[in-house]
Amino acid sequence: MSRMLSSMACAIVSLPFLAPPLSAAASATLSGRVNDDQGRPIPGAQIVLRNPLSNYRLVARSDGQGRFAFANIPFHEYHLEAMAPGMTTFHQDFELRSAVPLRMDIALKAVGAVVEVTESAKLVEGHPSAHLDIDRSLIALSPAPVQSRAMDSILLATPGFVADENGRFHFKGSHGQIMYVVDGVPVTDQMQATFSNSLDPAQAEAMEVVTGGISAEFGGKPVAVVNITSKSGLGVTDGPQGEVTFGAARFGTFETAMSARGGTNSFGWFVNGAHSQSNRFLDPVNFEGDHNSGATERAFTRFDWILSSADTLRFSVSGGRTRRDVVNLPSQQAAGQDQQATTKDLNVNLGWTHLLDASRSLEATLYARRSTANLDPTQELQPGFAAGGPDAPYWAWQDRSLENLGAQAAFTQRFQGGSTLKAGVQYVAYPIHERFRFAVTQDGVVEADSPVYPYTPAGGAQIWSFNDHITPRLMSAYVQDDLHLDSVILALGLRHDRYSVKDTVQTQWQPRLGASWQVTKQTVLRASYDRLMVIRENENLALSLSQQAWDLGPYSGTPVPSLRPELQNSTSLGVEQQLGTSWRVNIEYWEKRSTNAADTGQFLNTGVVFPVGMTRGDFHGVNLRVERAPVNGFSGYLSLGTTRARVQAPVVGGLQLDGPEAAPGEWFLIDHDQKLSGQLGLNWEHALERGGVRLGVLCRYDSGLVSGDPTTVEGNRDYAFGIPYVVRDSEGTWRARSRTVWNFTSGWEFPLEGRKKLELGADLMNAFNKQALFSFLSECGGTHVIPPRTWALHAKLHF
Repeated sequence: MSRMLSSMACAIVSLPFLAPPLSAAASATLSGRVNDDQGRPIPGAQIVLRNPLSNYRLVARSDGQGRFAFANIPFHEYHLEAMAPGMTTFHQDFELRSAVPLRMDIALKAVGAVVEVTESAKLVEGHPSAHLDIDRSLIALSPAPVQSRAMDSILLATPGFVADENGRFHFKGSHGQIMYVVDGVPVTDQMQATFSNSLDPAQAEAMEVVTGGISAEFGGKPVAVVNITSKSGLGVTDGPQGEVTFGAARFGTFETAMSARGGTNSFGWFVNGAHSQSNRFLDPVNFEGDHNSGATERAFTRFDWILSSADTLRFSVSGGRTRRDVVNLPSQQAAGQDQQATTKDLNVNLGWTHLLDASRSLEATLYARRSTANLDPTQELQPGFAAGGPDAPYWAWQDRSLENLGAQAAFTQRFQGGSTLKAGVQYVAYPIHERFRFAVTQDGVVEADSPVYPYTPAGGAQIWSFNDHITPRLMSAYVQDDLHLDSVILALGLRHDRYSVKDTVQTQWQPRLGASWQVTKQTVLRASYDRLMVIRENENLALSLSQQAWDLGPYSGTPVPSLRPELQNSTSLGVEQQLGTSWRVNIEYWEKRSTNAADTGQFLNTGVVFPVGMTRGDFHGVNLRVERAPVNGFSGYLSLGTTRARVQAPVVGGLQLDGPEAAPGEWFLIDHDQKLSGQLGLNWEHALERGGVRLGVLCRYDSGLVSGDPTTVEGNRDYAFGIPYVVRDSEGTWRARSRTVWNFTSGWEFPLEGRKKLELGADLMNAFNKQALFSFLSECGGTHVIPPRTWALHAKLHF
């Protein structure tokens, strides 16, 4: 680790030079030799690989034979520099998007033999995909009460991501149809705190958020793909490196975390673990935040072996556990309700990469994931229960499990000129077991003619019970060819999916077509068309597909409609422009048309959320991102996005106890619709010989999501508080009031003995204590308020 704060993202990597280094399937490898113009090796040359905009940076020194190597490089576009005393500086822009190792030999010329021209790094990226690169520096500068739970807030830097409660977000009008890919392994489960255990950003070497021009390699929930390359210990031969973190924040919030890595030239290990607890664990249903304590633990390990010049093996294990309160409404708090929720997950994957020759490779991965969720009531309830009780007006119990059992294999061919062909097959099964019970513990909540009436005290005091197993399956094959034709890149992909669950079988050919044209070195035009088959949320899918649940709603007695995967036609048009040597501007227009549009529905106030679908969806918007590369310690970005989202009734699936939101065939705005969202990030770093300082400002603006009608809760002690925070816009739509939230972050670095250093940090979130709503009376998200003013302190020891 570097002593100076300005180079926190720098890692000095030394790999074996006797054989070509390999990489995991989701990262790249670069090696080569530095020679002079007579072909003689240059030892001790400094080689710097960096992404000039994200500030991702790797540094190596050539050995006695002039050889150098980098491994575990995230797929991005890079600028390479090589420097040696008395020699001109070498510059080269190129991209790394393949696990096939790339060799690049460098020839340096003596100063005076040529006139050296100063070159500035190219900031525009030529690939047709619309994406955002996030590396360790941006992760470190993101303020958060608990750093190990900050993944969702970090992703909100992406234009078009609309913030919602408890780490949820909507992207380009879609809900939840986002997938994480960790070292090539897809994770389609929902990763927010109310469903599972979120990923710890500390395990990430870098992330790429792909939002348009989705490769045919990605299926399942590919509306947006968060491609994560985790940290590795390969080549860290000078003893273990790592950090220990302690943090404290308002509302009794504490965090401890540790990460370390090390290894040899042929073996690497990395471990990461974190524990946190808070008395304001989730975004509550009102400003008081009653009954809101929780604790979470998470661990991640990765091991890499270079078995030979042709084979590498990667094995990782991770898991997490969260135990939390279910937040109470005021009436529930007064009654003493004490519901608890517990989520656990365990993940195992094994990846193998085999190099056929210098331009071809085979990759194979096996993976398994198991997650469980439990909802425990305050006390058990028996049929014939009397009215009242601590859990009111509803009593609920749940025990469910979800597994992902997958295998995938791929062949990659890289051609001269940078073109890459990749073809593969994928299979994943999702065994699901769900048990759920509920009852209405207070009379007068439902009408006597409702199918739910037998589960009320007056209607018979029965308990509704559900127990079912299902196993959805997804079988896929794809081919993706990225063609480099001088200033034009064509991304041509075709994917075929076969999805089956119960009696439903859906097959779909999905062309993924993208094109970019580098008009000049500083201007790129791009366009893409993606046909996407998006599978349903697996959480509570068995319940949502059941006739038993459908009969509780207003359509009781009719056959449950098929809840098929969503089919999207997604298009994107964009222009990327470099301004001067340090600025880049991206503008994108996007639109999506879908059938079987997907969303989620919330069951009463139990915290149980299930997948639902609508006949069609119509979404469009514009995204803008302005970025400034780090210059003299200053960097920053501005992300803006508009999202218009409407769907066509009816809503099908799940437990629909209320009347329909709209008549069949009617179009209505969904709660993902937001006229404008924006995020501004400004950072300044100053590194000194004996220490450094950083300062950051993060400002988030949201114009307000679609909400329910506040006039329906006038005089209601649980919800009336939110009426002043809801307005009707010029279109007659009820929305949460707009909000602007300011966050500040700071850090100080103090060198210690050797490479050790101490880093102290202080964050202030919602500095001006803005009171506002994420959502209000939403059919899908319920009611939630934004976090109040919160301070956080962090101490991190690097070793």
